[in-house]
Amino acid sequence: MKAVWFLEAIVAGGVALACGGAPTTPTPEAATAGVEARDASGGVTSLAGMTKESINGTIQFVGSGSPGRSVITPSGHCHFWELPVFTNFGGDVEGRVTFNEQIQPPCDFSRIVGSGPFDGEVVWNGRSGTISGQWTTNCKADTSQPTGVSCDGTMNARGSGGLEGVQFHFKWGPGWFPFPYTGTAFSN
Repeated sequence: MKAVWFLEAIVAGGVALACGGAPTTPTPEAATAGVEARDASGGVTSLAGMTKESINGTIQFVGSGSPGRSVITPSGHCHFWELPVFTNFGGDVEGRVTFNEQIQPPCDFSRIVGSGPFDGEVVWNGRSGTISGQWTTNCKADTSQPTGVSCDGTMNARGSGGLEGVQFHFKWGPGWFPFPYTGTAFSN
């Protein structure tokens, strides 16, 4: 029973969070073409018509579903595709976000590399809408963590609805849930 819980916790949570994929931040040309200005707190910068604002908070694990497909190879690698992992973001970006994991760890889960799409309904700066994008993670063995691995990664997202024109870059981890996140929101 404990092994099953451990497997579910690792698969569901450890790789749930971190995005990479297609770039969603302003291009270097756009960033260098504008005039930079900081507010009194130093946290907001204006670049080429875009406002850049620091974000931070936490990501809590809520639960997971079953993978759409899974394979265990004779060499001891576990492959999972379309594994939904449900999280709650708190802090500057708040709301429920679902990660669609694609991971291929050794079945002892001593290290995990994963990626995939994510989406969710969130609120940022009083604006409600949907974010969607790509994440990536890299987890390494760490006996100080409750599951025996420490994960970190990145996520890039674009907003829609009330968040149309907003782009987010998140960096989260290292460690285990709840993960701290930091990053940047770009808006126009």
